[in-house]
Amino acid sequence: MKISIRAKSSSGDPYNVEFLIEANKLSVFCDCRAGQFSQLCKHKTELLAGDRSRLFSESEAPLLDELGAILIRAGQLKEVAAQIAQSEQIIRREQATLKKIKKDFAAELKNGIELSSV
Repeated sequence: MKISIRAKSSSGDPYNVEFLIEANKLSVFCDCRAGQFSQLCKHKTELLAGDRSRLFSESEAPLLDELGAILIRAGQLKEVAAQIAQSEQIIRREQATLKKIKKDFAAELKNGIELSSV
């Protein structure tokens, strides 16, 4: 059985994510850059976790539901994917915070920082 779902990318274009179930094994492929190198990407993990916001088109929700039903029967796979997706969201949020702190600090260095008298 093969389930193909289009996932949203940060650029707005879709990535194709394929879920292949053969001989009681699940394989997942994504055509994003990370997926092309057989790396785990957010498109795979978020769809495995059942994240509807990752869908490129809401019309593919029934496919995601079908995948979810299969994963529930498969046990903890969906839970692990959800943990990974949640951790990736935390990392992205913290990276954005770090970027802002660095930008603000760079601006202070450029404009001069008031030094306390020692």
